[in-house]
Amino acid sequence: MNDQQLDRALQSIGMECFVTCFREFDNPALSTKAVVEILMRDKGYAEKSCQNRTRGARRIIRAGRAKDALMIISESSRVPSEIAAKAKRLAAGL
Repeated sequence: MNDQQLDRALQSIGMECFVTCFREFDNPALSTKAVVEILMRDKGYAEKSCQNRTRGARRIIRAGRAKDALMIISESSRVPSEIAAKAKRLAAGL
């Protein structure tokens, strides 16, 4: 996954969603269906949207670009400061 693909995937997922749901996306014990159900319940997103977000987030993680994505988010002026700070903490833990 190149930088342009990473940026596009983050736009599709949503930076805030990637950070707030990162543990679920990164948990191999959770099936895609389970993550979709969690997103629908906790975030109120439509099922198709949850499927796309989960697929995109897991693609970033599988490509080994999770830390890069989190650093992009932590430096973004488009997310609330608490989300940027959480992204930085998550990146530090990888």
